[in-house]
Amino acid sequence: MFKKLFLYLFFLFGINLPVTADEKPPIYWLIWELHPEYILDGQYKGQGYADKFLQFFQANLPEYEHKIKPVNVRRWNIESQKANHCTPHVWGDFFPDTTVLSKPYTFTAPHVLIFDKRFEERFGPAGSILSLEALLQDDELKLMTLPVYVGTNQTHARYPVLHKYLQPYIGKRNLFEFTGSNNEINLKLLTRGTGDYAIGYPNSINAYKRIQGSEAEFISYRIKEHNFYKNIYASCRDTQFGNEVIDKINAVLTPETLRTFLMYQEEWNGQDPQFRYTTIDVLINNKPLENVLP
Repeated sequence: MFKKLFLYLFFLFGINLPVTADEKPPIYWLIWELHPEYILDGQYKGQGYADKFLQFFQANLPEYEHKIKPVNVRRWNIESQKANHCTPHVWGDFFPDTTVLSKPYTFTAPHVLIFDKRFEERFGPAGSILSLEALLQDDELKLMTLPVYVGTNQTHARYPVLHKYLQPYIGKRNLFEFTGSNNEINLKLLTRGTGDYAIGYPNSINAYKRIQGSEAEFISYRIKEHNFYKNIYASCRDTQFGNEVIDKINAVLTPETLRTFLMYQEEWNGQDPQFRYTTIDVLINNKPLENVLP
């Protein structure tokens, strides 16, 4: 009778039992659908570059039981504050008082603006520089973005470098924020005319066409106001457990590992030479660059 009552209470209230010597403590890894960072289903499942970073961490931390939790942004805000919860690929701005970070081990590249190919006649060849500030003043153009703020309290900007240009247009007709759980803009909306342009990364077009098998044509432009790389870290809740995990991750972030991680990035970014130079200069050769943000 007591055993049945105990099991009932265990499942009802999620009673935490102490880990025995034979059990591995769990790490709950928080990931999300964002191509080509993470790919959660389809032909390329598990082949995103951050998928491979996580697989590397798991292989080098065999003393833990690894559990993966796919989350959206709002859910990440909650889950990341729980004990034994870690994020393998994240900026360092979020929850600095409650989070411990690894050494930086890669970057996000400067954002780009993505248009349907038909806009090439108006704006010129791919890779040209456009001013987001000027484009936002054009009432005939509609920018599609994800919610400018991560969460509901407007303390974490999704586009930290571009935020000051976007903020005045929130709620206006030429800036359309997509709500919901998605972490990226579906580029097919540009071909449908839902919007005229979107904020993405240099690898966004190639990833979309490769993963979706799409023949749609897009064009991307560099942004005058944004030429900054931003550090990426692994993070955990700032507890004894979290600090132990981060210390072990730091120990495996050797120059050889960083070159392997660069290779994972280059599987999706077209072997972008500027990304390569920045990675080698800053992360491997410890050469500071002004256009790299913490």
